Amino acid sequence: MTIPVSPSAGAPPVASSARPKSVLPAKGPTLEERPGVIEIDFANGVHVRVDAFVNEKALRRVAAALGT
Repeated sequence: MTIPVSPSAGAPPVASSARPKSVLPAKGPTLEERPGVIEIDFANGVHVRVDAFVNEKALRRVAAALGT
């Protein structure tokens, strides 16, 4: 059985549940345009390209995971 429900006269209006427009981040420079770009070729054939903003600890973990 369906029971109809209507808002009471004293209830404030409910905000729309419409999704807001998604905002895309501004595109930054490509890796080739960024300062200090280097490419590292590991002996196992893996190529890693990083720029001057690379986190050294993260790069060290990647190199260790690749077994170098």
